Amino acid sequence: MEGTDGAAIDSDRINEWLGAWQLNQLYAQDRDRGEARRIWARVAFAALDGAEQAGYPTRDANISRFRLRALLIADLTPDDDPLWSPDRLASDVLQALSLGLEQARDWVTDWRTRPRHEILALRTCKSLLNSVESIVDRLVEGLVRTRIDHWLDLRPHLP
Repeated sequence: MEGTDGAAIDSDRINEWLGAWQLNQLYAQDRDRGEARRIWARVAFAALDGAEQAGYPTRDANISRFRLRALLIADLTPDDDPLWSPDRLASDVLQALSLGLEQARDWVTDWRTRPRHEILALRTCKSLLNSVESIVDRLVEGLVRTRIDHWLDLRPHLP
């Protein structure tokens, strides 16, 4: 089987990797595990990487990856690792968005009449932005924060 980008998809391998993701994600979300949660999260991210290599969509992996990063950023004390930086997460989310802000603003006005792939693009933007909503108050004032604020103003209007 092939994905939309022409790459081969191995459903069995994807499911194996996603099983590993889910198990390690549960450990990473367990507040009783303290700082070890970061280690479990890294193992979970490695499993998502494996799923992507087997054909799992990057957009879905990013949504899951960013959500877990945001949870740990919100729950744990800051450290020097950029993976756990709110600003780095916000930058990564902005980079993963498949649409520019102006294009999204144009499309959202009549999103119900848009082709399916455009609605999916808007929906993906909304799903990616969910992760930064919980950490927006931790962002440093500047260009990234301003861009995120503009996207979060639009977010309630996205499908």
